[in-house]
Amino acid sequence: MDIVAVMIGWPFLVSALLLAAAGIWIRKPAFLWVAVVLSLPVALYISATPRFPFVGFLPLAALVAAALTVRRRSRLAGIAGVAIYAAFLAALAQLVLNEP
Repeated sequence: MDIVAVMIGWPFLVSALLLAAAGIWIRKPAFLWVAVVLSLPVALYISATPRFPFVGFLPLAALVAAALTVRRRSRLAGIAGVAIYAAFLAALAQLVLNEP
């Protein structure tokens, strides 16, 4: 894996997760929208692989749904969306770390 992909991808994904959690905590959907924008390059990169053509956009859809539900004052649904995103990141990290 290229060092540029590592330096851009993982810090963006972790900061997107932190921003999403902060957006739910303080009930500001703008933080969740910034998390979506930060996650977009990695989602496009993952979706370009032939094995996972649409999987990269699923966590983005979860973050968009979380932003929309936080805007409507439903914190629990927002937490569910961010939990889906966190589970995706954990699965992606496991795939990367166990790559031969």
